[in-house]
Amino acid sequence: MQNYKVSGMSCAACSARVEKAVSALEGVSDCRVNLLTGSMQVEGPASSDAIISAVKKAGYGAALSDGTQNEAPKKAQQEATENTEEHALRARLFSSVVILLFLMYVAMGHNMLALP
Repeated sequence: MQNYKVSGMSCAACSARVEKAVSALEGVSDCRVNLLTGSMQVEGPASSDAIISAVKKAGYGAALSDGTQNEAPKKAQQEATENTEEHALRARLFSSVVILLFLMYVAMGHNMLALP
């Protein structure tokens, strides 16, 4: 059994079209497409190049799915996103504190602190 990632599907008709295109290939005994996960499982001796070509002819993208191969880039991307979010939150906190101090001075600093 070979696993593939299929991109560009947005409805049940899309997944049915992909399933029909791949099932029509010689050497494919079973084809199951999951719309929610964007994945496809194919059983049979058909070549992966022929399967990917059939999916592309149907108007969608396809690539061989290998679970161990895709985990490292996903983890690196997640860490980069977390670092970016953390940086953005720190910048918002700093600017909020600066604005808070300015507003406190304008609102009551001249009365409480006897400043001009």
